[in-house]
Amino acid sequence: MNVEKINGQQLKDMLAKRMGQFVAIFSTSWCGYCRALKKEIEAATLDFTTVEVDISDESDSSWERFEINLVPTALLFENGKEVARKPPMSDGLRLKDLRELVGMRS
Repeated sequence: MNVEKINGQQLKDMLAKRMGQFVAIFSTSWCGYCRALKKEIEAATLDFTTVEVDISDESDSSWERFEINLVPTALLFENGKEVARKPPMSDGLRLKDLRELVGMRS
């Protein structure tokens, strides 16, 4: 599965449109845990929509808006609102963590 990379403005637009349920993974290009998670996702078949919000751009304050302190952090949104989040563990964030996050709301 290919993960669509978006910026903070695109995420804001998605939330304004109240686009169903999706997982937004906040990451940076220099984060090794972020790259490992992306590889796992790309090799998997997922039954939920996932986007990657790259917060490397200093002019993008989406990390601040959503209080992202560590990357990768996954947020689950439903109809424009955050309903759950999963910060990284000691080994980053894994595919099983995303599935658990989505399962919290199923």
